[in-house]
Amino acid sequence: MSANKEIRILLLQECLTLAKLAKRINTAKNTTYTADGLSKKLRNNTLKFNEAELIADVLGYDITFKKRV
Repeated sequence: MSANKEIRILLLQECLTLAKLAKRINTAKNTTYTADGLSKKLRNNTLKFNEAELIADVLGYDITFKKRV
């Protein structure tokens, strides 16, 4: 599954919009993310791994790798 789908699923589970996510990130990490900027990164698959980690952290999740069996 793509980062776009995974993050959007997390947002639905947390009842958040991209605007609220951007606000949380900016508050927690003193950055200047916008909902439009996040949407473009997700849509164009240009989200960096460290940004995905940042989003997961702000939402209270961990990213883990699991060996396929």
